Amino acid sequence: MWISVFLISAILHITAGNEGCTLSGTNIRLQEITAFTGQSVLLPCSCTVRQFDTPRLTWTKLSQETVILTQSELYRDRVEQFNEKFPGNLSVLLSHLTQDDQGDYRCTIKDRENRDEYRDIRLHVKGCTLSDSNQLEIVRSRGQSVLLPCSCTELQAKPLRLTWTKFLDGQTHAIPLRDRVEMFNTEKSPGNLSVLLSCITKEDQGWYRCEINNQNFRDIRITVKGKRSDNDAFYHRGFSVNNLTS
Repeated sequence: MWISVFLISAILHITAGNEGCTLSGTNIRLQEITAFTGQSVLLPCSCTVRQFDTPRLTWTKLSQETVILTQSELYRDRVEQFNEKFPGNLSVLLSHLTQDDQGDYRCTIKDRENRDEYRDIRLHVKGCTLSDSNQLEIVRSRGQSVLLPCSCTELQAKPLRLTWTKFLDGQTHAIPLRDRVEMFNTEKSPGNLSVLLSCITKEDQGWYRCEINNQNFRDIRITVKGKRSDNDAFYHRGFSVNNLTS
């Protein structure tokens, strides 16, 4: 009796293991996904039935020159796979997105007859474009705080590079991230590039520039009312020429 049960169980196991992987969603010609620069995105691909053996899997980016994600330097340390622990989950997680990642991706497996079965995904990546590039002039009194507004049209998008600078004597100097400067480009809102400058002094008067990716910028002028005091020089020493970049 027990021998018969064991043989039946073994046959079922072998049969299930021989079923192989049939990709889910192959009836969808092309799945489109939208993500934002700086974020991570899951490119979904999976088997329709439980897998006992991991299928031969390849993820490629389709372009003029097809790139295998796990072999390309462009994706080093940016691709996470799940099929080692979960054989039927063939998805990949692509992190630290740039606009160069936009394009068509293909999940390919070999079936039992060694034929290719695949699923295609089109990834759209939205980057940071400044929502307003017009010059702005702001008037404040000594000791007040002033918000220098700058943002991406997509608040979820993170610029590849962000720099705040101040013009002094015809040259630009990077604003340091010190006690008087607060940034707002958090993980939840990476496209909010504004800075809050507190306890302003006469030395803070002048033109400031918010620049992204070394190409798009917005200029803002602060005019500070009130006479200069001895404390102005003290505050200004903590606000000179170190880098504030992201």
